Amino acid sequence: MLSTAHRYFLEVVRGGSIKDAAAALHVAPSAISRQIAKLEHDCGAALFERRPHGMVLTRAGELLADYARRAAMDSEHVLRDIRSLRHAELTTIRIGSNEAVARNVLPRILGAYRDRHPEVAFQVHIASPGVVTQRLRDGAIDVGLAFSLNPGSGIDVRYDIVSPVRAIMVPGHPLAARGSVSLDDLRPYPIALTDSGTTVRLLFDNSAARGDGPPFDVAYSSNSSSVIRAIVEAGHAITLAGEITLAQPLASGALVAVALRQPGFAERTLQIQTASHATLPDATERFVRHLIQALSAGVAATPSGLFSESESIQEN
Repeated sequence: MLSTAHRYFLEVVRGGSIKDAAAALHVAPSAISRQIAKLEHDCGAALFERRPHGMVLTRAGELLADYARRAAMDSEHVLRDIRSLRHAELTTIRIGSNEAVARNVLPRILGAYRDRHPEVAFQVHIASPGVVTQRLRDGAIDVGLAFSLNPGSGIDVRYDIVSPVRAIMVPGHPLAARGSVSLDDLRPYPIALTDSGTTVRLLFDNSAARGDGPPFDVAYSSNSSSVIRAIVEAGHAITLAGEITLAQPLASGALVAVALRQPGFAERTLQIQTASHATLPDATERFVRHLIQALSAGVAATPSGLFSESESIQEN
């Protein structure tokens, strides 16, 4: 089990400051400062660089953070196993995902799995890709399902599916009949986008910043993909999205997907992620294998052109 000092240390790492850590833990800042000082004395090295806008880990701090995260995850797994033995509790699998995948992809997969494994319960946490990967590193979730360009260190990509970003619009839109469009072709039309933190918004903002011409008309933005989809289906705007999360309206003809010519939009993948330093419980590992199989089968069963599987399963 993690000591008080290690718990306080990890909260400072998460929050970036002693003040934020104290607020999250409901303790006095001085108590956290004392525990950090004790750790630094025991380690014989500074764990943080104190900066005006927060605290940044030193190399020694990074090593201790990796150890503490592993210890926290191992402790959580042991406690869950003990509780399961003592109280016959459900095995809970914690999943992190963005809203669109959680709404349109996960329900059938989770439902089918629990029909065969009623002893399993699921917690689904909605977050942006960056938050999903951070929660994996911190041990707050077991499995991440996220669109990503580069998940960074400490993350294993267990499987990925190519999910290029397309221009999505109603069939009657002036651009709907084109085989492909450039980002510049979208400038005259209202656009609806999810807020910053998503891969789509990152790709759009980076590409838009490099382009010339009149500004884009980002008429609608929201942290909810459901809101963006409703606006697009009503014919008020174009959006940018992957086809895997819009398979149903695309297959029915309610929406149309048009390829974008910018190469960067074709490189995004939907990834199944786990923490590199985590040893998953057997029940969770079995579900990860099921998730891989279900997504692979979904690729094969989806009408041609909606999305395609990457060349191989990647083990990073």
